[in-house]
Amino acid sequence: MRNGVYGLENDCKEGDIVIIHDGVRPLVDDTVLTDVIRTAQKYGNGVMSRPVNEQIFCVGDTDLSITTEYIPKEKLRIVATLQAYEYSNLKKCYQKAFEKEVGIYGSSYTNTMMVELGETLHFAAGSDQNIKLTTKENLEIFKAFLKADKDNWLK
Repeated sequence: MRNGVYGLENDCKEGDIVIIHDGVRPLVDDTVLTDVIRTAQKYGNGVMSRPVNEQIFCVGDTDLSITTEYIPKEKLRIVATLQAYEYSNLKKCYQKAFEKEVGIYGSSYTNTMMVELGETLHFAAGSDQNIKLTTKENLEIFKAFLKADKDNWLK
């Protein structure tokens, strides 16, 4: 990182929307992109999200093979890239994160950094097709999507 948000300081100005996306998520569609941008324009940020469809249970305190507690799935959302942020706030938050060494190390990424800095995130539309291509199983699902619905989303 140079002086600013990944070298964008010469190209962006206050009010501009910066979109963050993983190259390993190639199936994002225009509906999700549009909603993430609109949400960011309205609230200062927009985070792709979707409901959790599975039950989530907590492991025991001393025995990780048991449970007596669950988290209601209605209280959970899955988030991933796409993310969009208003440039000047994103720049300020990255500078603060590096100064305080908060939310930028390990498995943290921009969304977790923002929450750790006290920012409120705003959910935008998501898609189950926005899979992350990091495993053999993900690649098989990706190939199936390519074969099944090519005409509708591959342009």
